[in-house]
Amino acid sequence: MNNAKILVTGGAGAIGLNLIERLLRCEVGQILVLDDLSSGYKNYLPDDERIIFHNSDIGKIESYRSVMEEFKPNYVFHLAAHFANQNSVDHPFKDVQANIIGTMNLLEICKENTELKKFVYTSSSCVYGDAAIMREDDYIYPHETPYAINKYTAELYVKYYASMYSLPCVSIRVFNTYGPYEPHGAYRNVIPNFIVRAMKGEPLNITGDGTETRDFTFVGNTAQLLTLAATSEVTNGDVFNGGTGKPTQIIDLAKLIIKYTNSSSEIVFIERRDWDAVKDRLSDISKSYKILKYDPEVPLEVGLKKTVDWYMNDYKIEE
Repeated sequence: MNNAKILVTGGAGAIGLNLIERLLRCEVGQILVLDDLSSGYKNYLPDDERIIFHNSDIGKIESYRSVMEEFKPNYVFHLAAHFANQNSVDHPFKDVQANIIGTMNLLEICKENTELKKFVYTSSSCVYGDAAIMREDDYIYPHETPYAINKYTAELYVKYYASMYSLPCVSIRVFNTYGPYEPHGAYRNVIPNFIVRAMKGEPLNITGDGTETRDFTFVGNTAQLLTLAATSEVTNGDVFNGGTGKPTQIIDLAKLIIKYTNSSSEIVFIERRDWDAVKDRLSDISKSYKILKYDPEVPLEVGLKKTVDWYMNDYKIEE
């Protein structure tokens, strides 16, 4: 991607920021960042003259159509989303606007861009629901939350534009990504909330009995996979799993965070949320390994230690 023009939607979010750092090391030409800063942080963007920031809502095409048409990206990384299952339950119409309409907005603009080499869509492991085995070729019927429904619907639109308009597309189903630049708080993931609570000596609340498992994936691994997908020969809208292929129990995660933060926090078990019926979530990454040559670079213990260090040294806790 040397000298390429890159668009990153949601580029001020945690995955976007880590992806941008990786792209800058690849000596890309320019990076256009589209973000409405509803959940991202512009101040974390690298101080680099190759970065162009534009504040825009992905669900409102008029806020960025002319910018994109003038920029004509060679690669599009579509990360912007109305994020989190609980957030979608609380605000279902906002979820549709961002995750379906926003994706279609981008696809409509991109189908006219003759300079485009790849459109990379970031989907979610939530589309698998409570499937026992999470493989890309298994039948799924996501309905547990609006977020799961809408991320899967957007996948189908990506496939449609690849088929109907020969738009070079690929989709990545991201599994429980964590790492630097992700704030804690409502609708945020378990790891930043656990880390901040541990730093403050507060109890770590586990919804369930702690034996639930997730495929926690360091954000550097996710960025690695996204760039591999962008430079691959896959153009037909095919879907690939992220993740690591290794399960981690939530109670073991909590214990590691207490250890790495040298915290006195206790572990407390509370009732599961109404919509959360998934006990185990684990990716099968054999297809990604075979076709995209994806082999996760950073194991959990290393990634989690890097993440804890960032929170302890660089993150300002705001109540």
